[in-house]
Amino acid sequence: MATFKKIDPANMAETSNLVHVFNISPESTEKKIIDFFQYCGDIIEYEIVEVENGFEALLLFDKVSSVDTAILLNNSRIDDRNIIVKKYDDAVKEIADAAAVADAADAAEVTPSSTSRLANFIADRMIQAEQISKSIDSKLGVTEKFQYLVEESKKLRDSVDAKYGITEKTARATAAVNAKIDEIKNNEKVTAARNVAQPRYEAAKSAAQPTIENIKHSSTVMKIQETYNQVKEKVNEVTQETIKIKKSKTLKLSSEGDAAAVSPVSSSETPAPEGAAAAAEVKPNEAQAAPTETTTTTNTTTQN
Repeated sequence: MATFKKIDPANMAETSNLVHVFNISPESTEKKIIDFFQYCGDIIEYEIVEVENGFEALLLFDKVSSVDTAILLNNSRIDDRNIIVKKYDDAVKEIADAAAVADAADAAEVTPSSTSRLANFIADRMIQAEQISKSIDSKLGVTEKFQYLVEESKKLRDSVDAKYGITEKTARATAAVNAKIDEIKNNEKVTAARNVAQPRYEAAKSAAQPTIENIKHSSTVMKIQETYNQVKEKVNEVTQETIKIKKSKTLKLSSEGDAAAVSPVSSSETPAPEGAAAAAEVKPNEAQAAPTETTTTTNTTTQN
């Protein structure tokens, strides 16, 4: 998938309003592409990027209904190609599913590079989701409101419990039920029936054991188990790789943000190196002037 950088990350939260257009001809101009979709609705933002054999476009509409209209243009022709139009969420899901299926289908022969690509893809989506979540939370105060709601719910629960004694009544009812269960368990008829049924159960279990063992060690079951273990191992590998990549990229983003926040050196400190350099330049000139004065004095003395 192409990398889009110009769309505002805050607007990326509205992924239901996003359309991803594939297979755009290299002959198509930006104006032609936008004009083609303009009648579907107002396009708030867009970005067109060059890919290996043409262009891809990401269009952000103002309404979901505009997205539904744009989808109807799938397989329409612009210049010399039939374009592919998909909802952004569907396009991302298809790419993720295709990568997962390809990885699971040939788990025994998957190369480290393909595992790394899948892990990178998942890590990027996780970081993007976290950034979108933080952006929304900072704007709407979702976490703060949720915490307030939780605290108020706890207060209401405690108030109702104190008024009606729900916890105490529940404890008494539970104790009564447990006592009744113990009474039934210790009933003589129940015990006798259990004693009669136990030998029959053991006999049936012993009779079925050879069949169960044959099924467990059959080639089909062994193959299924082997495939399951391979897929499980590969999933664990991708998961660990994803965690490492996400942690690395998150630390990198954090360090870049810290570097940008560092204040520049104050102007009072800047002149010091220039003054030192000027002093260094003056000293050699004085050293050159000193021998000249000495020579003049010597000549005068000789003439006298």
